[in-house]
Amino acid sequence: MDEKFIFPQRLKTISFALMAIGLIGTAASFFLYSDEEGVQRWWANMLLNAVFFHGISMAGAFFLAATYVAYNGSITVFKRVPEAVAGFMPYSALLLLLVLIFGHSSLYEWTHADVVESDPLIHAKVGYLNLPFFFGRFAFFVGILLLLSYLMRKNSLAEDQHGGITYYKKNLTVGSLFLLFFAIYISVTSWDWLMSLDPHWYSTMFGWYTFASFWVTGIAVMTLVVVYLKKRGYLEVVREGHLHDLGKLMFAFSVFWTYLVFCQFMLIWYANIPEETGYFRQRYDHYMWLFYTIFIMNFIAPFLVLMSRDAKRKMQILIIAACIIIVGHFIDFYLIVMPGTVGNKGGFGLPEIAPPLFFAGLLIFVVFTNLTKANLIPKNHPFLDESLHHTT
Repeated sequence: MDEKFIFPQRLKTISFALMAIGLIGTAASFFLYSDEEGVQRWWANMLLNAVFFHGISMAGAFFLAATYVAYNGSITVFKRVPEAVAGFMPYSALLLLLVLIFGHSSLYEWTHADVVESDPLIHAKVGYLNLPFFFGRFAFFVGILLLLSYLMRKNSLAEDQHGGITYYKKNLTVGSLFLLFFAIYISVTSWDWLMSLDPHWYSTMFGWYTFASFWVTGIAVMTLVVVYLKKRGYLEVVREGHLHDLGKLMFAFSVFWTYLVFCQFMLIWYANIPEETGYFRQRYDHYMWLFYTIFIMNFIAPFLVLMSRDAKRKMQILIIAACIIIVGHFIDFYLIVMPGTVGNKGGFGLPEIAPPLFFAGLLIFVVFTNLTKANLIPKNHPFLDESLHHTT
């Protein structure tokens, strides 16, 4: 119960190498693509990565809050993993804020006064789409969720020291508040950071759609971390039943994501209203192979790979499924961001390769550093015994 994680030097070196290569490549691409279109493409890639990796960290905190509120004890033995992933939130939030501060004029056409004045539809949204309110919403929602995530982690560590159920009850309250604000946050921020890239288009399902993508990607990342720890000899108390639960979550929310994407697309296609179909028309005409790829990687592949009970209990299969899901949903966000910023001029080069390397390296370093700061197993958690005997 006092098991401590030691950050392997090899993994630490890999994380530093990814950060260094990514940072150098990102900086080089900024100077190599210095024309107007290149700068816009650079900022679009920075937004894509900042939003995507921030969503992963938020998924870790959401996982914790949801399991507290649901009184779910099965995940207790690997609860430190979502805590460690949620610990990436301050870094991802800061990087995202910097991208929005310095890149908003290249990303969002509604930030240009001449465009607003000449476009009646954008002008009608100026009460919502204006920079002071835009950054005010960022500070309010992200700030509150950062605070609540910090409190959940603080109470969890205090529980390790003092025991009892006082800290669990505190986290039950904090988790409830987190879910309340998160429900509003996910819609508002998806409208702000992503949907406003196409200010003439709107969808009432967009917040759910982005949530499903962040959520299943976060589960995939947490699954990879749990499997890595087990392969390194840690978390011996994590059994096939726990792995099965992670596999079920990846399977279920891949289907959930597909349901939301299909409903959004089908209803807009069926209505055939020009101002709504334009969003999909642009992506289908100019990014057709990616348009179909995301359905293969985010639904068909996880559905087939994780369909059987045995598959959800085998670490190698979980690794394959998790990697497919992470890459597939990154492509999904590429399809959201790029057509809305650079139109049909998106590509695959240094601006697309370097930033994910930096963000992935930073995520690895922060997550595994966080794992070293507490016992891997929360020994005084009131549901620990239930988790130790969990079977599926």
